[in-house]
Amino acid sequence: MSGVEDAAGVLSEVSLDDACKLSSENKEANASPKDLVVTIGATVPTGFELTAADEVQEKLGSKSLISKDRGKIYFKIPVTNLPQVHKLRSVDNLFVVVQEFSDFQFQESKEEALKDLEDLVKTLPWTDPLEVWKLNTSLKKRKTKWKKGNQKSNAKKEKPEDAIDEEGAVSNELSDPVPSVSESAEVQDPGSTDEMLPEEEEDLSDSKEDITSNGENKNGSGDCKKHEMKDEPLKFRVTCNRAGDNHSFKSNEAARDFGGAVQDFFQWKADMTNFDVEVLLNIHNNEVVVGIALTEESLHRRNITHFGPTTLRSTLAYGMLRFCDPQPADIIIDPMCGTGAIPIEGAAEWPNCYHLAGDNHSLAIKRTANNISYILKQLQSEKGTSPSKPIDCIQWDSCNLPLRTGSVDVVVTDMPFGKRIGSKKKNWDLYPSCLMEMGRICRPRSGRAVLLTQDRKCFLKALSKVGHLWRKSHTIWVNVGGLHAAVYLLKRSAEAFERIASQW
Repeated sequence: MSGVEDAAGVLSEVSLDDACKLSSENKEANASPKDLVVTIGATVPTGFELTAADEVQEKLGSKSLISKDRGKIYFKIPVTNLPQVHKLRSVDNLFVVVQEFSDFQFQESKEEALKDLEDLVKTLPWTDPLEVWKLNTSLKKRKTKWKKGNQKSNAKKEKPEDAIDEEGAVSNELSDPVPSVSESAEVQDPGSTDEMLPEEEEDLSDSKEDITSNGENKNGSGDCKKHEMKDEPLKFRVTCNRAGDNHSFKSNEAARDFGGAVQDFFQWKADMTNFDVEVLLNIHNNEVVVGIALTEESLHRRNITHFGPTTLRSTLAYGMLRFCDPQPADIIIDPMCGTGAIPIEGAAEWPNCYHLAGDNHSLAIKRTANNISYILKQLQSEKGTSPSKPIDCIQWDSCNLPLRTGSVDVVVTDMPFGKRIGSKKKNWDLYPSCLMEMGRICRPRSGRAVLLTQDRKCFLKALSKVGHLWRKSHTIWVNVGGLHAAVYLLKRSAEAFERIASQW
């Protein structure tokens, strides 16, 4: 039996008390959690929607619909594929779609528009999305328990009997900083998941089983569920993301009124910080999507524990790496690695390539080394063996790399924007020198470079100076921390560097 089926089995045990099984037997026979097909929404780095859609097609076999609102994609999956969804590398946050309205007609007056949103709550098909939420919570609990058990087992194997349990404590502390089944906002802390989840699963089961589309008790003999709900009602919040000018209301007003209707319908308790369920209300012009969050925090928080002033998100690093189409045995370098987000992501997803990280700042190299060490310790705690990854880091000058000419296949890096690090004035000297050096080390014809920068004017001017080495193939416009930046895919020309160098 698969892990998902096991989890679904556990879910039914947690959510239905033996005394209540007979009364809900007919409903369970009609729809099993394992048979559900649901629509999942995912937020992705703006500009990399197509990259995320390609990954979903490749790993899940599902076609994606790219939202009109940039930075979101939607795809259908059987609920048994839920664990695989959490393993996607290109997505930040996940939610299950309750219902989508492609052309929702908002009233002109604020009161009427908000009243329409309130009335919407009673008509939405909440049952299946809440079932998915419960299963998601159950999977998260099982994964956390498995990791903790595996840690204890590894600690016993590795330590002498009379050894001090210092190493095990460190292992426990580092083993699960960001669970692969991620969470929504601040619902649960990974370290305390085991203590919190069973009550939440029971509560959600109670709310879903007891309430029908008109808000009444669906199960006449469900006294046990009512008793549990009274003891510990679910806590929730509504988050509204709104874009467009044709709305007479503000986002917080929509969240307030929609949330009030949700509270009246389910009898849940509103809590803005310590919530169990996060209901999402996404409004883009006339497009309205209601969903339930499946992640507490972004999935990009998976590799980095030692941060720098401009640490790149892992999801954006994945998109850049996928953009250059790595091939087996490729040598991929990041000459300005910062905290090592790009090479670490590359080593995790493309282990058949060799990844080399470098930076001219000793503190950046120290952070990268610590992040690599953390990943290796995490793998060791999961697998119980000493793992290895095709990755290394070195301190160097990005304009004078200690690498042979034509020895590198791919360069992927986040170039200084000239804001938090360096300056735009320095970039006018740095960019041309870096592009020239990248042209030297990359293989003619097959070499590629994927470069992220917000200083587009300086970059294009520098690129024009080395046009004999590089040609611009494609550009993706991205949003990096609110800054409008670009990711450039460059292809190495067939010119040999030595002949060009004399002309330079």
